[in-house]
Formats: sequence, structure tokens, C-alpha cells
Amino acid sequence: MRSLILALSLLLVLAHSAAAARPRNVVLAPFSALGITPKEAQRVRRWVMSAAASMPRLRFRQAKGLERRLGRRPACLADARCVARLAKKLRLGAVLVGDVGSIGGANIVYLQLLMGGKVRARESAVLDPRRGLRAGVRSLLYKLLLPRRYTGAVHIHSNIADSWVYLDGRRVGRGKDIKLSVRVGRHALRVTHPAHRDFVRFIEVVFRRRVSIQATLEPIAVQSYRMRYLVGKPLTDSELPWYRRWWAVAAVGSVLFATATVLVAVLPQDVDRDHAVTVIPSR
Repeated sequence: MRSLILALSLLLVLAHSAAAARPRNVVLAPFSALGITPKEAQRVRRWVMSAAASMPRLRFRQAKGLERRLGRRPACLADARCVARLAKKLRLGAVLVGDVGSIGGANIVYLQLLMGGKVRARESAVLDPRRGLRAGVRSLLYKLLLPRRYTGAVHIHSNIADSWVYLDGRRVGRGKDIKLSVRVGRHALRVTHPAHRDFVRFIEVVFRRRVSIQATLEPIAVQSYRMRYLVGKPLTDSELPWYRRWWAVAAVGSVLFATATVLVAVLPQDVDRDHAVTVIPSR
């Protein structure tokens, strides 16, 4: 019985691994032209198809049945919800539709991911041939289809070994050399240590690029007792505030003792009274 359970568990793990490794099919629908010729829009579509060929765990294909139906209903191509309903009738899984326009010699592309008859995600980008089309298309596809992999590398080098590193208010590591994979965009970085001034910067993470940050923490000249205690370094006599040094404590103690002695000597010993009564004990 135990062997049967182990065998079934192994089969389930293998099936799950095979499903995870199986590429996900994505249908690339015809693109709609916004102020440009349909020929230009289809040229951008070919760019997208070419850049998507090397994406991991994704397999792009064309659906002739969907294209024929869209050819008979041209108005549907400009309506993503209409395309989503057609794709659902044809039992297509993920469908990628796009609108293409032109701005300043570049193409602006709006992509939408359709699944289950609904629009699941939207992204846009400006594709400029002068800045590299393939990199721009891959960045757009990763952001839309593989958002968890839409990241860049951040390397943080600090001059303090036990400094803490925070990214967007969340603690992410401790040490002199921290390597992170961070989502593309602007992030707030803070490197801190109890005995040093915080290092604070805003960093811009670029897709598949590495950002190196040299965090130099400056020591705090005047440190409180608690700060020295946190880093495990006891204060010397010269570092103590004057009112906590031995001679100050001794002087204050001597003044207090002398004041108490004078008060005892000067103050009268008798207690003032308004009336005296002599009580004779009964016999």
C-alpha cells in the first residue's frame, strides 16, 4: 500500500513538472491600424512574431479560422471584446491583439491579452527603429505575458559589512554585497546602519540590465549611548557626556552631602507648639 502511494505521488510530481515545462500557446491575431496603412500594421505584427520566437515557455502561432472570421467582420478587429468572443467560440486559449499607430517616426503599439472571452491585461510601448526594435518588442511582451520575469539586476555594494538594505520600505538583505532581481521601474533604496548616516537613493531598473550602486555610509560624529550599545562598542570616558563622567558625579554627590549637613546643623531641633499639657498617669 505504501509503495502504491509513493508511486502515485511520483506520477503526480512528474505530471506537474511536465505541465510546467510544456510551452504555452499564444495566438497572434491580426493588428488594427490607427492612422497608418494596414501594411504597416502587419509589418509591426511580424516584428512581434519574430521577437516572440525566442521567449521561454511561450509558443506563438496564427489561427487561420480566427483570421477568416475577422476578415468577414472588419469592424470586430478594432474591438478587443468582439475578438475575445470569437476566440472563445473557436476554443482558442490566449489571444494577443494589437493596435498600431505612428508618432514621430516611431510606432506606438497597444497590446491586449484575451483569455476566456475577456480582456485580461493591457500594455503599450513606443517602438523606435533607431533604438532597437527587437529589444523594445521583447520588453513589451515580457511585461504583458511574463510579468514575473520583467526584471532587471541590482547590485548594491556597501562599505559597512553589517548594514541593512531596504527596497521600497521592505528589508531585502544585509551585508556589503547584495544582488537582487527587481521589477522594472523606479524604486526607493535605503542602506542603513545604527552608527552611520543612511544612504538613500531612487534607482531606475531597466529590463535585463544591471544597475550597480556604491553605497558609502558616513559615520556619525556624535553618537548616543544607545547607538554605541547597538553596535557593541562601549563608550570611553572621553566619549561620555560631561554630566556622566566620574568627576561630575563625584562633585554633584559632594555638593548634595554638604547641603544636607548644613541643613541638619542650621535647622532648629525643637518643634514649635501652641499649647502644652501635662498628663498625670492615674493611680
